Amino acid sequence: MKTLTICISLILIVVNILAGLILKDFHKENVVASSCVLLVNALLLLAIAKFQIKDAFKISFFILLPFFCLIEYILAVLSPSTFDDNLYAIGIICCFAFQLILLFTSITRQ
Repeated sequence: MKTLTICISLILIVVNILAGLILKDFHKENVVASSCVLLVNALLLLAIAKFQIKDAFKISFFILLPFFCLIEYILAVLSPSTFDDNLYAIGIICCFAFQLILLFTSITRQ
């Protein structure tokens, strides 16, 4: 599962960077933000595979986290190029914080 997560994540990041190079409306800031979203969610999935948590939590995380990653990715792509008064960035940070809360709750639930 770890190898599959790494391979899929690397493929998505490379496709994202190539799309940023090809599309002129896909700004560099959005490419960096969306690549960071993909990288952070890949690291979260790898952390879930590494930690000793119950199988039910692992299965639900491997369903929920890609869904949150999709939401964060869409927010990163649609966000304006500036970080001043950027509600999209706040949405990404809130989704990420919610994922971390779920992860730490499941780890301490043992």
